[in-house]
Amino acid sequence: MMFSRFRVSLCLATGIFGSLSGSPGIAQAEPVRSGIIPCHSAPCLLPETPPGLRNTHTPLWGDPTLLPGAEGKKVLVVGDSWGMAAAAGISTVLDGKGQVTNAAKGGCGIRVQHKTGSAACPKWEVEWPSLMAKVRPDAVLMSVQMDTMEQATDPGGKPVTILDDKARRKFVTSLDKAVRILTRNRTPVYLLGWPGAHNPGSVTVTYSGILLEFSKKYPGVHYLDTHHQLCNDLNQCPKEISGIPVYGPSHLSKQSEARIGNWILNSMFHKK
Repeated sequence: MMFSRFRVSLCLATGIFGSLSGSPGIAQAEPVRSGIIPCHSAPCLLPETPPGLRNTHTPLWGDPTLLPGAEGKKVLVVGDSWGMAAAAGISTVLDGKGQVTNAAKGGCGIRVQHKTGSAACPKWEVEWPSLMAKVRPDAVLMSVQMDTMEQATDPGGKPVTILDDKARRKFVTSLDKAVRILTRNRTPVYLLGWPGAHNPGSVTVTYSGILLEFSKKYPGVHYLDTHHQLCNDLNQCPKEISGIPVYGPSHLSKQSEARIGNWILNSMFHKK
C-alpha cells in the first residue's frame, strides 16, 4: 500500500496513510500522572473536522523542500514498514548531511509480538533502551501502524483490533512503555499518524485519536498528522498528484518518500 499527505490514521503491515496541516503535534508541559494512561479506561477518537472547516482540496503531499535545521542531526526510526518507508525518505533528503538509524521492521508493532513481516520482531522493551544509548538521537520517529490490524490478545485467542477494549488497553499500555523508554533522556518522539482514510468509528480513527491524546499528555511527544499529507477531509487519497505517483510497489513512490521525509524533518527540526 502507499500514501503521502494525510491527517491521522491508516495502517497495514505494509501500507497506510496520514496529515492535513503538515504541522507536528505539540508536546505539553504537564507530564502524565503516574499510573494514569491516556485512552485506557475509555476509547479516544480523533475529533471530526466541522463541515465548514473541512479541506476538500488536493492533499498537500508533504513538504517539497528541506528547510534549515536538520543538518547534522541524528534520527532514530523504530516500528513497522511505514517507519521503513519514512526512514528511506529521510535518508534520501538528508543525503549524508545527517544520520538516520533505521531500526524499523515490516510487520512489527508493539501490541503483540507477531512475526508476520520480519524473521524476528525486536524485543523492543529490551532493545530500545540500548538502541537509544548507542545512537543518542536528536529525535525519534515511531510508526506502529501494524497495531491497527487484527491480532490475538491471548495465545490462541480470536484476532481483534483495538476497537476491542482489552486490545486497546494492551496497545495503550505498550505505547506508554514505549514513549517512556524513548523520551527518557528528553529526546523528542514523533508518532506517525495513520496514512490513509479516516472513516467515522473505524479502527484508524481510534488509532489516530490515541496517538493525538498521547501527544497532548506526554512531554516531548508529538503527533504527525500523516493522514492529511495523503488525503483530504473527504477521505480522498489520490494515487497521483500533479502527474506524479503518490504510491509505489510497497508503500510510497520514491518522490513521495522524499516529500514525506522533508515534512518529517521540517516538523522535527525547523524553527519557525
